[in-house]
Amino acid sequence: MEIQIQNKTSKKIEESRISNIVEKVVKAELGERKIGMLNLLFTDDSEIRSINKEFRHRDEPTDVLSFQYGLEEEIVGDIVISLERISEQAGEFGNSFEEELYYILIHGVLHVLGHTHEGYDDEGEEIFSLQRDYYKRFVEEG
Repeated sequence: MEIQIQNKTSKKIEESRISNIVEKVVKAELGERKIGMLNLLFTDDSEIRSINKEFRHRDEPTDVLSFQYGLEEEIVGDIVISLERISEQAGEFGNSFEEELYYILIHGVLHVLGHTHEGYDDEGEEIFSLQRDYYKRFVEEG
């Protein structure tokens, strides 16, 4: 799998660590199955708000947007993350910037791989359970 990372902010991110986490989540979900490219865009609240308004008709910034195109496609998905929102949420949740970034990154990858908030128990608990499990395995434990 190829991972394209574009950081449109001045905030420094560890691209190799990000790629490593994404690869581990994909392997845990799909095994050895080969898939196409995943695009990751790191941006600010203004740009993610514009994208959110255009595609989800919500005129507000959000932490992450995931666009799933299908695992058989050349580009399997796009993930857009607001580093501005990540910084704010990190403080709200008592996390470091990196902890919050990796947690939200995993959430976005799970959406691209087909997980949703719908059809499970309250509030899509399954996706959050997987997110916590993968965070523990691939971020905390390495």
